[in-house]
Amino acid sequence: MLTYPPEGHRTDSKRIFFIGSAQGSCNINGASVPLTETKNFAYMVDLKLGENLIKVDIDGETIERTIVGIKSEVEAPVAYAKYYDSFPASQTIKENILKGITVYKDKIEIPLSLAPIYNLEKRNAFHFSLDLSEIKSDLDWIHYVDKKPCIKVYETSTSKLDIHLNKAVKCCEEKWENNNLAIMFRYQKTEPVVCIDPGHGGSHTGSISPKGIFEKDLNLSFVLKLAEELNDLGIENYITRKEDYDISLSQRVNFAKDNNSTFFISLHHNALPDARDPILERGFSCHYFYEHSFDFAEYLAFKLDEFSGIPFSGIYRQNLHVLRENPGMIALLLEMGFLIHPEESDLITSTEFQDKNSKVIAKAIYNFSKELS
Repeated sequence: MLTYPPEGHRTDSKRIFFIGSAQGSCNINGASVPLTETKNFAYMVDLKLGENLIKVDIDGETIERTIVGIKSEVEAPVAYAKYYDSFPASQTIKENILKGITVYKDKIEIPLSLAPIYNLEKRNAFHFSLDLSEIKSDLDWIHYVDKKPCIKVYETSTSKLDIHLNKAVKCCEEKWENNNLAIMFRYQKTEPVVCIDPGHGGSHTGSISPKGIFEKDLNLSFVLKLAEELNDLGIENYITRKEDYDISLSQRVNFAKDNNSTFFISLHHNALPDARDPILERGFSCHYFYEHSFDFAEYLAFKLDEFSGIPFSGIYRQNLHVLRENPGMIALLLEMGFLIHPEESDLITSTEFQDKNSKVIAKAIYNFSKELS
């Protein structure tokens, strides 16, 4: 049985597949066609422009198919985000049309008819902007080859793309080849450098527990334990403040940058506005701003949910200064539970809680860094 292609099928492709099934044997234009265990077959046949007479022999019975090769309507046709080899267009095409994008682990490919005029701008190590404003956009497909892509592409406006990466980029290369604009990224291979930031300090006390423990003090004690755990794992780390004093938000950010940090973790313990009931809300939460920090927020949330001993309160994209002004690193703010909660406060202020969860966070940074390398 031959199920495809039908008689008289017209195509601009220089090749076509024949599919069907046979009980014993199949030959196409005299060539033996392999059968699967279930007796099915799929076989590619080269075509020429115009009529192609294809003879298919299935179990001794000959079937003829006339396939017509026609000139393409465009110079470089695209199917499912990939360019395919076609018969030359009937007339020269003078415009590019953005139809599809294929995203690999370390590159993106954009099939086009003509070499494009474009502008690629590096916003930071995790974020690029691609301006294809000279190209007409009819974007049908963005094909992510990997199940967990390192690169994500967003169409922000007609022919303008945002490219977000979850690994820091060292450099990139652009190439026009075989009707594809390829942008290849080379990632940084540096070991993690962690900046840990105990929230508040000095006159900024933060929240307060029912027993009168200030958040600024709890943040600092937790961070000092976390630094010890990172040291035990051989991870270079720096602390924005090691004592109780005032430190501005910009000073925290600049400190992280000056030490070439790849991770920034600002550690806090939560409270609520006056209008919300402190008995009803509890748990830890992870806060991020830039897309490249989301994967680690998600990863850390899973680990803390499994081991922390308190509920998961959520992952938030939040416009916080210490996150917004840290675009060149993976930056999170952690709320390690509600200090105002009458029960949770006793748990999160305990030495046992800080010992256990400083290990969880340090190990999460270590393992996540290995996955990125």
